[in-house]
Amino acid sequence: MDSDGLLIAPVQYLLELWVFFLGGAVGSFLNVVVYRLPRGESLVYPSSHCPRCGHAIRWYDNIPIVSWIILGGKCRDCRGPIAMRYPLVEAICAAMFLVVVLRVGLGGHLPQRPVPEGAAVITGSWTPLETLGASAYYLVLLATLLTAGLIEYDGHLLPVRVALPALGMGGLVPLVWPQVRPVPAVVPLPGSIAGPEGLGALCRAWVGAVDGLAGFGVGLAIGFAAWRLIGDRKRLSWVLGPACLGLFLGWQGCTAISLAAVALDCGLQWAKRRWPAGARLEFARWSPGLVLWLGGLGWILAWERLWGFFGLARGLF
Repeated sequence: MDSDGLLIAPVQYLLELWVFFLGGAVGSFLNVVVYRLPRGESLVYPSSHCPRCGHAIRWYDNIPIVSWIILGGKCRDCRGPIAMRYPLVEAICAAMFLVVVLRVGLGGHLPQRPVPEGAAVITGSWTPLETLGASAYYLVLLATLLTAGLIEYDGHLLPVRVALPALGMGGLVPLVWPQVRPVPAVVPLPGSIAGPEGLGALCRAWVGAVDGLAGFGVGLAIGFAAWRLIGDRKRLSWVLGPACLGLFLGWQGCTAISLAAVALDCGLQWAKRRWPAGARLEFARWSPGLVLWLGGLGWILAWERLWGFFGLARGLF
């Protein structure tokens, strides 16, 4: 690292390349989850294989994005077609990892959590390692929402266990590191103990629990309302998506993203009734999980600007 705490160019380029391929590998695993989990199959056994001829996929034929291009989108053994969906998901996941790490992990573009300091409220600061850790934390949320959206897009019932790792991580990590949610549930008052700086483990856990319960509660309330009142009752991402968003991003981000998704769904339902022929179009099969994923990604990337726009004094963000 140089004197300003930034990575020197060659090291940063290598890190970016590694992050891109890591995202592609995660995307490859998400393809496995999306295909196997709704069918009740194991995620680890048997190993990746062609669904047509059953041959195991060789390791050099399982390199994200690259192998599909080299093979021309066909199985090496039976020459059966491999859907373009697989490298597309890998590329999307790789790009998602890269842009989040560039913007949040390396760029440090996150709000700074307000911390009470005597008779004033100051803003905390992020270290490079903290922003990288925060970007990894948010990527768990985004990968979960993307997986849920793809499963429902394929017409399957979303298994609740898809969201369990994210719900656990979203609830537990902030208990020891409240700053990972840079926007508190309630703006702290001067002289209060609502900030993580200088507090013991118990106080930090209390701060993280309050933020988490507020976000989770608001997310569940909005999600259950949407699930009950609009759309297909089988789309559990209406419930699980906002709950995850609330845990990771707080009630403010969860509310904005979820209400936007509800408005989009209502508009799409109206359009289907107004123009029945449009219901056969591919975009009409949209999944709430995919919209919540896009909303969550946009919110994370624009979070710092949103904080600056609305302002700390309003107590909304």
